[in-house]
Amino acid sequence: MQYDVRADLKDALKMLEGLRKDQIPFATAYALTQTAKAAQRDVEGVIRRVFDAPTPYTQKAVFVRTATKQRLTAEVKLKDESAKGVPAVRYLIHHITGGSRGQKGFENLLQRQGLMLPGQYAVPTRAAKLDAYGNVPRGTLNAILSQLQASRDVLARETPASKARAMKRRKRRVVRYFVAQAGRAATKHLTPGIYERVGFGFGQAIRPVFIFSDRPPKYRKRFPFYETIDRAVQRELVPKFEEGFRVAAATARPAA
Repeated sequence: MQYDVRADLKDALKMLEGLRKDQIPFATAYALTQTAKAAQRDVEGVIRRVFDAPTPYTQKAVFVRTATKQRLTAEVKLKDESAKGVPAVRYLIHHITGGSRGQKGFENLLQRQGLMLPGQYAVPTRAAKLDAYGNVPRGTLNAILSQLQASRDVLARETPASKARAMKRRKRRVVRYFVAQAGRAATKHLTPGIYERVGFGFGQAIRPVFIFSDRPPKYRKRFPFYETIDRAVQRELVPKFEEGFRVAAATARPAA
């Protein structure tokens, strides 16, 4: 996901008089780069306003590829790589275009193990614990996958040592996850999904943390990525072009 800042600089061409031809590429690259950086700041401001408590990574999801004298195009892009987690472009694109989202890695792993039907989606319930940014914590997702990949009946396969470690970590409250599937006799009375079994001193309780849905979650278009950059280009490009001329003139070496 990117936006190329290309210039229609007819209004600024009158300023070319008195500027050496070898200075024009520098002034143009300067204008394009500074405009792209201004657009980046604007988009980051929109992210903070549009999304509820965006993560630091999301707040800095936009980067700029600067223009050069040899390549007179600047790019404003959403990050498409991430050392950890999902790249920003994969989850922000749905808020830019609207519509349905694709499969997540968490869902692919569940389907690979036969725990969720192909094409289904895991939708968090109100009982799902969220972090400060409104997301299911990665630690919770990893715990669910770890338990469910070991066995569909996790409690039957866990060792006393692993149960003791979990008890110490969660003190008196022990959480175990299991999958409810329509074709499984023990869980056919439950809506298909992932449930947590919570142990208390006086008994146990279960509640769903994810429900399996055949319909993909829908997103409304609420992140004006392109529109924000358009406004920045209209506002910044010509002034930055004029500024680029002044910088070029001030830093130019004497003609040979």
